[in-house]
Amino acid sequence: MSQAQNNQYLSSKVHTAPAHRLHLMLIEGAIRFGREAEAAMRRGDLQAADRPLLRVIDIVAEMLVGVREMKTDLNRKIGEFYLYLFRIVGQAKVNDDVDRLGEALGLLEFERQTWQLVCDKLGSQPVNSGLPAPSTFGAPHLSNVSSPTVGISLQA
Repeated sequence: MSQAQNNQYLSSKVHTAPAHRLHLMLIEGAIRFGREAEAAMRRGDLQAADRPLLRVIDIVAEMLVGVREMKTDLNRKIGEFYLYLFRIVGQAKVNDDVDRLGEALGLLEFERQTWQLVCDKLGSQPVNSGLPAPSTFGAPHLSNVSSPTVGISLQA
């Protein structure tokens, strides 16, 4: 598949995905860029780690903005978690600290598992099926999800 076809496919996938899938895609992107930065840092190529680390920071900031726009207790807690992630990725960047980045990646992996469960539960329901559409790619309002605890831990 050519780069143009790949971009077109990704664009189509993003434009047709419900909010919960978009959020999972953001998390997966953060993990992919984080792993790229981690590999560069481990081989001592801090310059190569710079751009993907900035991408991780941008993605986590976007997730934070998305949950902060909805004023629910759950979104406040998720926002605190994303703020913590933002801080430790920022510390990893500023201090060239691969261990802090590894901590962030572990949390993002757990977050991916959680959102995969949400996506499995909701399937391909469109955004207007009981979940308010966020103005960004942030997390959907989860109080309408009738599942047990979604697995978010703020302990870290």
